[in-house]
Amino acid sequence: MSKTTTAAARHLANLVIAEDALTTATREEARATRAATRATARVTKARTLRTEARQTARTAERTGKGIAAATRRLATRETRLAELVDAARARKAEATTARRARRAAERRVERIARRAALAAARSVEKIAAALGDVALTPAPEADPVLPVDELPAADIVEAHAAQYAALDRQAKDLAKLAEAERTWLRQLPNGTYGRVVIMRTPGRSVLDGAAVALAYTARGEVPPRKSTRTTFKCDATAVLAAEEADASALTLTA
Repeated sequence: MSKTTTAAARHLANLVIAEDALTTATREEARATRAATRATARVTKARTLRTEARQTARTAERTGKGIAAATRRLATRETRLAELVDAARARKAEATTARRARRAAERRVERIARRAALAAARSVEKIAAALGDVALTPAPEADPVLPVDELPAADIVEAHAAQYAALDRQAKDLAKLAEAERTWLRQLPNGTYGRVVIMRTPGRSVLDGAAVALAYTARGEVPPRKSTRTTFKCDATAVLAAEEADASALTLTA
């Protein structure tokens, strides 16, 4: 294993550890936040009870009845409130510490993730450089051709070429007619029309070549390309022209 690959593997392992630590810190922060929220709620309730005790003590002082009991209740409520305030401050400090630990864990994950991504990119570049000019895709399919000593006579080639040209022209004409009929039928919604059933199936998704090319260009890279099979063409124009001329001559003679 190369140094580059080793570094990438090490950074990925550290990233897994850092992500686990982040998960733990996030849970701890949630726990501390809930505890601080509960402590704050208890303080709010204790303050309400203290206020009620103060009002009761003032009423007792005005009426001169139950002063001792009201005073003791007020003192108890104030003591309890002070304890809850101290506890709430401690819970709030713990929540703040947990929040800082979670943020530190997030920064560590981001830092290690950047290092891992850079190491992985360098590893890929090194592998690509090592491959060099090795073809990563299969070569385009080649046409099997006859050896020189098995080539047919020219008149046989002309006959096949003329037949091919005629059939090709006929196929293109029929394809245009079929496309016109299909265009007309596509206007119909799904349903049954006599013995004809019109339906549509969901189309498949294809790779957007233009978007891929733009993405590579934006990064300053050359989009990958794959060789295709060679285009076959057979020009039998001269043969067809000669046959049409012969047919016209025979018609005039007749």
